[in-house]
Amino acid sequence: MKAITFGSAMIDIITVVSSQSIEQLSLSNSNKQFLLVEPGRKVEAERITRHIGGGALNTAICFAKLGCASTPIVKMGDDVPRDYILKNCEAHGLDMSKILIDTNQATGSAVMIASHEKNAAIFTQRGANTSLNQIDLDKITPFKADIIHAAPLSEASANMLPAIAELAKNAGAFFSCNPGIRQITTRSNTVLSAAKNMSMISINEVEAAALVPCLSAIDSKLDWGKASKGEVKIQSQGVEISLLKFCETLQAHGPENVLITHGAQGAYLYDGKTLHHQKVIPIQVAGTAGAGDSFVSTLAWGLRSGHSAKQALLQAAHNASSVVSYVNTTDGLLSADELLKRAS
Repeated sequence: MKAITFGSAMIDIITVVSSQSIEQLSLSNSNKQFLLVEPGRKVEAERITRHIGGGALNTAICFAKLGCASTPIVKMGDDVPRDYILKNCEAHGLDMSKILIDTNQATGSAVMIASHEKNAAIFTQRGANTSLNQIDLDKITPFKADIIHAAPLSEASANMLPAIAELAKNAGAFFSCNPGIRQITTRSNTVLSAAKNMSMISINEVEAAALVPCLSAIDSKLDWGKASKGEVKIQSQGVEISLLKFCETLQAHGPENVLITHGAQGAYLYDGKTLHHQKVIPIQVAGTAGAGDSFVSTLAWGLRSGHSAKQALLQAAHNASSVVSYVNTTDGLLSADELLKRAS
């Protein structure tokens, strides 16, 4: 199969700090945690490493590991970090023929601090990732693909989501989209406009909650009803809403499949008939970055390959579990053979 991915390309600088070297503050009322660093203090790190990352590259490498001819469509600066990314992407067997260059922006970069629960705090400079436009899309079309995946898009690039969805439709591809919280809260109109061409939309419970008022605003007669006892629920605007009702409502706007990742509760996939549930595969966590990218791309691959929803969810869970056992976003990705072996 041929896979094309849209989204960001980044240099990831990952700093692993022992729990004893940095303070953690937990707020019980708001369920938030913070890492605290004393001003002027030099903190010793266990290791500092450099990797490639970003939604488009993470998913492109995942598809390549699964046996797809994989092409990321990303925008980078004309600089040394771009050369580093290209070299590493070629080592993963990616087709880099559709790289776009912005001479006015730097290649995106991120600094991650992993400590305590290993859910890294991330400082990001998105750079050229924010400047995808229609002229760029015209340069790379037309094309054919079996799978097209749109990872979260930033700033002006997010405006291109409906156009990317149209490209996917014209290419006859399984179109998977993970819009991210920034797109949902600032550009919900573009997300819902693109939704009519989505084969699958992937969001977490926070993003689902943010979409509830958007869906209500579109349909003034929409009644979310009252969630029954024992039903899986999401919280939005202080109200408990049935997850199944939410999935049914969102699917009515176009996506054939609605994926909701729900933290420790696992993931839920609604295929129009059944709300399928997949538990988290237990493993020693080294870092959570890249888990979502591996899950959604593996699930898209499984569904496009003709596997059942139950099989595809299990495959996605195993790949994501493997990814979080490594500190970076791609070293844990499994080949198709290894993935199918684990999921059997």
